[in-house]
Amino acid sequence: MKRRVLVIGAGNFLGIKLIRALAASDWASPVPFQGPGAISAGHLDGIDAVFNGTMESPRAIVHAAQSLHQALRSTASVRVVHLSSMTVYGSYSGTAAESTPLRADLGAYGAAQVAAEALAARCERSVILRPGCEYGPGCPQWSERIARLLRSHRLGDLGANGDGACNLVYADDLVAAIAASLRMPGLEGARFNVAMDSPPTWNEYFSLFARALAAVPVSRIGGRRLKIESRLLAPPLKILELLGRRVPGLSRALPPPITPSLLNLCRQDITLDSRRAAQALGLAWTPLAAGLRQAAAGLRSRSESPA
Repeated sequence: MKRRVLVIGAGNFLGIKLIRALAASDWASPVPFQGPGAISAGHLDGIDAVFNGTMESPRAIVHAAQSLHQALRSTASVRVVHLSSMTVYGSYSGTAAESTPLRADLGAYGAAQVAAEALAARCERSVILRPGCEYGPGCPQWSERIARLLRSHRLGDLGANGDGACNLVYADDLVAAIAASLRMPGLEGARFNVAMDSPPTWNEYFSLFARALAAVPVSRIGGRRLKIESRLLAPPLKILELLGRRVPGLSRALPPPITPSLLNLCRQDITLDSRRAAQALGLAWTPLAAGLRQAAAGLRSRSESPA
């Protein structure tokens, strides 16, 4: 008998990848849940495990955690894997282990992740994953958006503004971590950071990815230009981006904003310690060069495909 896995967030890029991986396995049968309604006890009938991969707005992240917590009160033993984020460490500097105190000091998104983790932790059968920045084919934030900025030479070598650690995790490695967390026994109550060993700086990531994309020469972006981007251009571009989500195809025609939160992350000296995840979940991290080749190839394939 295959285990039936409810996948919350089935419509986002990670949910789609996970559903494909589970469907191809010999042990799991995925059951998609896309919302936007609340998860109820009825959704858990016949379910053996749950993955909560809600990625949308801060409000949606907290709402999904709340409704799932309420639904779990009336069920028998169900393994729950909750997708959190490295943003739960807030403005912390240094090496972050799973025991590092959480901080909700970087805005609404990080605060929502901290609140959602607190709800997930009330379920003693839960496993919480704290990934870094997901990259690879189909990853909208840290591959597709970054590629657009590199190709337009709005990102590149940021100097001191890009010397922070870039805690990358290849999307397929994250899917493997989720699948192992759903399946392996004895993980109840575990918390895992999920990111590659020895991460590059953001400057190194931008430079290596630009070369993989053939978006060379890599531009040097000074502090004055970054201030113009983040303080003057980002607010109206962000508004247009939000409006563009209501019009199919419009968001891709708009230039992506370079937000203050992105620049803060590029400067932050935080490195995720993911040794526990690698050991407990049996993970092997995809080499960065290979991951970037796959990310660039995926973008070329999309641009060359017929409309």
